[in-house]
Amino acid sequence: MSRRFTLLSESLLLGVLVFLASLPLVTTFAAVTAGCALLRDAERTSVGVRPYGRRLVAVARAGPLGFAAPVALGLVLTLDWVAVRAGLPGHEALAVLVPLVALAAAALALRCAAAWRPGLGWPRAFRSAVQADLYGTALLAMAVVVAMVVCSAFPLVTPLALGQLVLAAVAVDARMSPLHA
Repeated sequence: MSRRFTLLSESLLLGVLVFLASLPLVTTFAAVTAGCALLRDAERTSVGVRPYGRRLVAVARAGPLGFAAPVALGLVLTLDWVAVRAGLPGHEALAVLVPLVALAAAALALRCAAAWRPGLGWPRAFRSAVQADLYGTALLAMAVVVAMVVCSAFPLVTPLALGQLVLAAVAVDARMSPLHA
């Protein structure tokens, strides 16, 4: 029972660390990936500022794709949403499609962040995320929706919700991951 409380407290602390590392926005995916890496190693390492910083540096050294791809996707989705709000032709269909694509991208990003390992490389982590079980991806999509609802109602819990999303991503990855068994 005490290990469960330890994991909960570590995920809450990790949420605050991920939130702080995500403040520049372009570092959000790297921050979540570092959080997943640290939480996955929580059996051997305690969650704290220094261990998290080491994981964040390792993620940053993995290459610019971990920064550029999520930012590019975010810009495309933002521009699509601007087109919806401007009432451009086809905005009715885009009004439904853009949030669904954003939700799918968030779930896939969580899968990719949980799949990443030092030395694995972003393309292989992405392939692992895409090939992962659909049920686990759907669970993560539901976790993202719940986190968004809770954070919109209570913005103060956003840092804590990030930690729970990291915990969910690692748990879903660990339950059926053939790559990391």
